[in-house]
Amino acid sequence: MGLNLLIADNAEGNPRRIGIELEFAGLELPEAADIIRELYGGRVHRINRYQFEITGTELGDFEVELDARLLKKMAGSEFLAVWDLDVDEETIRDSIGDILDRLAKAVIPLEIVMPPLPAGNIERLEELREKLQEWKAEGTESSWMHAFGMHINIEAPDLEPGTLLRYLRAFFVLYPWLLEVLNIDLSRRISPFIDHFPDRYVELVLQEEYRPDTRNMMADYIAYNPTRNRPLDLMPIWALVDEKLVSEALGDEKNKPRPTFHYRLPNSRIEDPDWTFRQELDRWMEIEKLANDAEMLRKLCKLYLFRRDETLVSFRKEWARIAAILLDLDLHA
Repeated sequence: MGLNLLIADNAEGNPRRIGIELEFAGLELPEAADIIRELYGGRVHRINRYQFEITGTELGDFEVELDARLLKKMAGSEFLAVWDLDVDEETIRDSIGDILDRLAKAVIPLEIVMPPLPAGNIERLEELREKLQEWKAEGTESSWMHAFGMHINIEAPDLEPGTLLRYLRAFFVLYPWLLEVLNIDLSRRISPFIDHFPDRYVELVLQEEYRPDTRNMMADYIAYNPTRNRPLDLMPIWALVDEKLVSEALGDEKNKPRPTFHYRLPNSRIEDPDWTFRQELDRWMEIEKLANDAEMLRKLCKLYLFRRDETLVSFRKEWARIAAILLDLDLHA
């Protein structure tokens, strides 16, 4: 059954789309690419030993890659040229690649980047999830070294500052609840990939008086968060507003401009046969609901700031319980 977003269409009147990025281990790149082709058709293109594309499928274009920019750079001829190696010598290239493969597979996940689909059609991606589970793909809980995540790219209803602010506020209010209910793996908690938003930024955003225009909201976000390593990454959206400014803040960190909330918090639980993509999407739906309930959002922002100032220890756990009660949420989903 498809996902019914509260605001079904984007500003152009088209259905809002959702894309999923899944990190995992336990399969080889060609195996993952072939699984996608067998499910959805299309053609497999080997870009290099660390990156494949599957184009022309019935859902759109997929990417499968070893999620490490350094390895993809090393896969190119410029790496060998620096060392005055003959780039046509396949034996040398393969030997270096084999060493890198062995190093990479210990800590670096494979990543499938799935094409964005209308929310009503997102169930088609569950077919891929089921097939990966059949192939014994390994997720976050398979190893203490697996700081693997599932990233969800959810198209914003529009890019008006008021809309973006409502969604960001709803996320901040629900973040402690999400931490509890998602049971974020320790390897991901201590990794830099989903670092908490700074408390001073959360306080700024939740203040009722905070009503920035687009430029000021972007400037504040970048000033407090000059990184993509946040549980809700808005850099793809800001790059649509001013790609040069975002590039200067991020340096060589990859960032594709697109009108999507890049939600990075969920674990990759692909090793669990009872886990589905829909479970994680349903948790995002609580953010959608709160973002579009103006009065409840206003009250909870005010209460959040009050309780945070009054609570000396364990604020996040207490607030998770309060939010669950007030919004009728399951704290043990």
